[in-house]
Amino acid sequence: MRSIVDTLNTTITSHLSWHQPKTLQRDYELRDGDRRFGALTFVRLSGSLAEASVGEDNWTFKRVGFFRTRVTVRERGQNVDLAVYHPNGFGSEGELELASGRSYKWVHASFWATKFQFVDRSGNVVVAFKPGSEESKWSAIFKYQAFVEINAPASQLEELPLLVSLGWYLMVLQNDDATVIAAG
Repeated sequence: MRSIVDTLNTTITSHLSWHQPKTLQRDYELRDGDRRFGALTFVRLSGSLAEASVGEDNWTFKRVGFFRTRVTVRERGQNVDLAVYHPNGFGSEGELELASGRSYKWVHASFWATKFQFVDRSGNVVVAFKPGSEESKWSAIFKYQAFVEINAPASQLEELPLLVSLGWYLMVLQNDDATVIAAG
């Protein structure tokens, strides 16, 4: 049986994207056309606790703290952090530190901070996220979705499924925060 990293590797030239199947629900699917690779589901309608899965890997993500916020990454059902994301300033960028000692920077790759990516210590892009969808239906206009671009040299990273999931989680949180600010 092939690992999910191998499976994701075969989709690098395909159309990997995060989809929101139902408007106004905080459930998302990682897809390549009709093939489903993973999911991200927020436990409650409001709040930051989410469960993510890609292949056989399952995690929880949660934003914690008030003045010095961070996002914890844990295996589902465990109390030990596998990784911690530390946002800089207002949270649109930051650094992910894995328990293994590896780290990745989360940076915006566009002037209006709509495209984001994880980069390694050398500054090489690992995975990038660009809001949008190939759906041409009117219903897609009210959904938050994004294209996922995996850099070929990074495709064999053991933590690639985590980066693909956590990056989307961070984008959803930022979109939620922006919506609250705009409504305020």
